[in-house]
Amino acid sequence: MNYVNRFYISSLLHIVFYSGFYLIYLQSLGLSKTQMGFLMSLSLILVALLEVPTGIVADKISKKVSVLLSKILTIPSVLALYLAHSFPGVLLATLFGALSVALMTGAETGWIYELLSKSGRAKDYPKVYGRLRSFEMIGGFVGTMMGGFLADFVGMRLTILLTIPFVVASFLVLATIPGDEAKSGLSYSLHLLESLKFIKKPPEVIWLFLYANIIGLPVTAFTAFMQLYFYRFLASLIAVSAISAFHTVINSVSWCLDVGKYRDVFYRHAGIILPLLLLLAGLNKWLGFVTLILGTFTFAQAFKEWQGKFQGAIPDEKRATLGSLYSLTAAITNGILNALLGWLFDCIGIMHGLIIIASFFLGIGFLFSIISRKHGY
Repeated sequence: MNYVNRFYISSLLHIVFYSGFYLIYLQSLGLSKTQMGFLMSLSLILVALLEVPTGIVADKISKKVSVLLSKILTIPSVLALYLAHSFPGVLLATLFGALSVALMTGAETGWIYELLSKSGRAKDYPKVYGRLRSFEMIGGFVGTMMGGFLADFVGMRLTILLTIPFVVASFLVLATIPGDEAKSGLSYSLHLLESLKFIKKPPEVIWLFLYANIIGLPVTAFTAFMQLYFYRFLASLIAVSAISAFHTVINSVSWCLDVGKYRDVFYRHAGIILPLLLLLAGLNKWLGFVTLILGTFTFAQAFKEWQGKFQGAIPDEKRATLGSLYSLTAAITNGILNALLGWLFDCIGIMHGLIIIASFFLGIGFLFSIISRKHGY
């Protein structure tokens, strides 16, 4: 079987039964929105702190090994969440989860791009990356949809445990894929130093780092507390899980569909479109569905274009490290935003909070649009 298809199968097995009711589960354990925001923020900050060390290990040892370790560490994360009865238990699950994510980011995309490049298919990377995310979303759809019904019948706690067999299956599929060969011969510290120097040399790399964060934050502002947003007026565990499942369907379609040359149009205007859609969600609860659909599609197309530009601008032996450095910046900015959102939503409510955040990002988006046109990025 073609190695690309095996990546697709592994992504399809990304079935997390508790993803559709995770925040509701935390709420049932007695956690406040502030504590939830703190945990999401902590997870992202921990990922940020671990990103570069794990990325360098992937570049120096093996991107494949890094991805496989990520799968292994997912298991204690799920077990800790299953056994949790209060904040400390969820905190432990968050710690394992953060390390798992850090080992995956940068390494997986670098591994795929290197294999494609060696077989003369580097130009196919945006399409392959989009389909990879699409299959992941299909698995997510199955998990959220089935998870909602399972939780309603056997309870949320037992449903969480049923995720583990799919993690193991994904690990076994990935283990059969050829490993990466490009390795950095530099020491840990020199490799990091050279990677940091590389970022500063071509100005477009710094711009790519900044731009990806800017278009990602409005999406995070809506999706981070999306379950509680819809639960406010639907008040149904099954309904919220169904919406989460619907989100994965939209995500899957958005990543799978390729608009070709029009990807660049979404890429150039996403910084304005996404804050406008976030503003709609804050103005009316039913417009949240518009934000969910159009926001997901816009971000997917823009980010696929970004991935092609980013991977093409960096060398093989620095790919996991530089990918991890991007994830580090994204984790820090998203972590800070999640903490702020938890506090803001507790103070003035979700709807008013979204309006304030959307207005801020809209101003940033216009500023970046002006700079982008001026410098031709």
